[in-house]
Amino acid sequence: MAEVLRQKVGWFGPRVELHVAPEGLTLVGRAGRDSVEFAPIGDVADVTVGAGGRRADLTISFGPARPAWSLVGLPVASAEWAAAVIGEEKSALDRRSNPDYAQPVALDGLQARCAATLESRDGRAAVDLADFLLIQAVLHGASDVHFDPYSEDVAVRYRLDGLLRDVARLDSGIKQQLTSRLKVLSRLATFKKSVAQEGRAAVRVGERTVDFRFSAIPTIHGEKIGVRVFDPATSIFSIADLGMSQDMLASFERLLMQPQGTILLTGPAGSGKTTTMYAALGYLRENRKNLSSIATVEDPVEYDLRVVNQTQVNTASGLTFASALRTVLRQDPEVIMIGEIRDRETADIAVQAGLTGHMIVSTVHARSAAGVLLRLLDLGVEPYLLASSVSAVLSQRLVRKVCRSCTGSGCGKCSNTGYSGRTGIFQLLPISDEMRDLVLKRKSLAELDEQVERERVPSLLDDGSEKANAGVTSSEELTRVLG
Repeated sequence: MAEVLRQKVGWFGPRVELHVAPEGLTLVGRAGRDSVEFAPIGDVADVTVGAGGRRADLTISFGPARPAWSLVGLPVASAEWAAAVIGEEKSALDRRSNPDYAQPVALDGLQARCAATLESRDGRAAVDLADFLLIQAVLHGASDVHFDPYSEDVAVRYRLDGLLRDVARLDSGIKQQLTSRLKVLSRLATFKKSVAQEGRAAVRVGERTVDFRFSAIPTIHGEKIGVRVFDPATSIFSIADLGMSQDMLASFERLLMQPQGTILLTGPAGSGKTTTMYAALGYLRENRKNLSSIATVEDPVEYDLRVVNQTQVNTASGLTFASALRTVLRQDPEVIMIGEIRDRETADIAVQAGLTGHMIVSTVHARSAAGVLLRLLDLGVEPYLLASSVSAVLSQRLVRKVCRSCTGSGCGKCSNTGYSGRTGIFQLLPISDEMRDLVLKRKSLAELDEQVERERVPSLLDDGSEKANAGVTSSEELTRVLG
């Protein structure tokens, strides 16, 4: 709602703003221009509107622990709107004591729960549905939620263990209200329907706070809302838990402990590269003595690492990967994580930093570990810089793990898929002197791949096959992921 107030619609008194958000109410300017008062939604005891003609008074009571907020002389419509929205947020918070907000409902039962909510004809059906579906996504361990509008309905899909699964179909009549609720949660402008927007929200689920990243984009049947779920309960911040073999893990740790160099990760979107980089930073923080400064440049910052200086790229304001990286280097960091190298300027700065006493960890999109080197050459990085700076390339994918409860036959815990959770498969390519020589000579990808084979570097398939033979995953899953 705050975006409406910033447009000067719904101003409550001279220079006073009431901001309503899922986590609480903020009153700005009541006791002076710079005054700010905050109250959690859970503290709200009652909201009343006293109307008299075209004006009304809005009173928000908090019980004996806090004086009530009284805003007088408001337009009746604005006061009623604020009371209704606060009531929605209060109701949403109260509903979280319901078992449906603490325990996962069977995936094949979500459709019935949604239908029952719609049939209740409750004016808050959209609020109930949005909150319920997001909380259930967390409880089921989904990494993403899709709200896809079509002409006759809205499809709700969860990405579970890397695969999208339809969990509900909602009547198109709820489409607009559902979209509005999701945009309110993420502080997106509800009145902007023809532009792309991005927002975020933090929601308490049990004893933890889960971060949601929202994106909205217009389609011919309405706005599609995509939600990324960042749940600390499912996050991996230890490289020992990524799924590397003991030999590979030892090699990766040795590379991280080097005083300088560039370690590059590659893999398709959703292959766990950011998780690996965060885990690497955690390892460095714990194991490199006298390490005092770690910085990141990300787009976006996915997790708040707390003990790391994290910068989020903002191209609209001119804060690109390259410009942020140049400034970060002036602040004397010892380790720098770059979310992605996607242009020549960023690539040049990164590889030069890897030669001047910094440890650089970043990602590059390429089809293989050797292909990363060729990709950087294509971006315009000088071969001598590339050959001297890059220490290793790590290629990775994520594969589903065979469900331990049923050993792959299918059960309630794995929703009868036979799989539960995911692990990584990896190819770690240390850059040898022979490989550096090929880079200096600008050899082709085929020749780089031949050198990888000569050095007997295990492939992604080799690593995956070992996990399949050990019963961690299956050969069918390897075929699905690797082709």
